Amino acid sequence: MKLVVGFFIGTLFAGLILGLISGGISVAQTDGDSDLTTLLPDIGKIYRTSLASPFQQVEQEIEDEDIANFYHRLMERTGLTQLPEE
Repeated sequence: MKLVVGFFIGTLFAGLILGLISGGISVAQTDGDSDLTTLLPDIGKIYRTSLASPFQQVEQEIEDEDIANFYHRLMERTGLTQLPEE
């Protein structure tokens, strides 16, 4: 009997804690959105930045002018010179 009562009290306590946490998250948002996606990072922007950054870094280190021009044109055609969208 003590086990059953302890289970129900634990369940109520956990529900209360989760309710307060989820309520705090929606209250903490300043823009009025109740959507949790505003708390998540922009995975697309992170992916685009991680894809383009190594190529942009290498472009800065090319010393031969002809190779640098070819590489820059190649990056423009593939879209790697564009900055990630904000």
